[in-house]
Amino acid sequence: MHARFVAAVAAAALFAPSLALAQAQPAADAPFPGVAGYSHPDIGADACKKVDASRVQCTIPAKTAGRYLIEASGTSTAKGDNAAQQLVIGGNGWQCGPAVNKAPWAKGPRTFKLDCVLDVLTDQPVPVVAVYADQNADKDPGGPTLSIRRVGWNGILDARPVGAK
Repeated sequence: MHARFVAAVAAAALFAPSLALAQAQPAADAPFPGVAGYSHPDIGADACKKVDASRVQCTIPAKTAGRYLIEASGTSTAKGDNAAQQLVIGGNGWQCGPAVNKAPWAKGPRTFKLDCVLDVLTDQPVPVVAVYADQNADKDPGGPTLSIRRVGWNGILDARPVGAK
């Protein structure tokens, strides 16, 4: 058993330098390469508006190409046992979530957050909506929050596990 542990530690050590190197190399803050006429603009608070107590919407402008970190949050005050929170970030034909906060909570305010990374290549404006719901709690009258922050492009379009044996 000790030999297996040592082998596992040695294998992990082989991957550690490449992971550290990847984390140490920041991605360039630029639009996707090869898409002339597109930009990777900042998306400020002026691009966002409260729709109602449960929804907020921001708009990514037309001719945008790049990666963005979308951050949403909702705050409620529990009215008793079994209070719960849920957030979804999405738009036309895509969504991140829903995410549900199942941690026990029966008293006081609590903020729940959800982050999503979105790769954008669009000719038209893209609306991004955050929808916040709660149970046995009162929503903050200010409604949920939503921000969109550009992040660097690292050259990867997609990565996902497809199986292991």
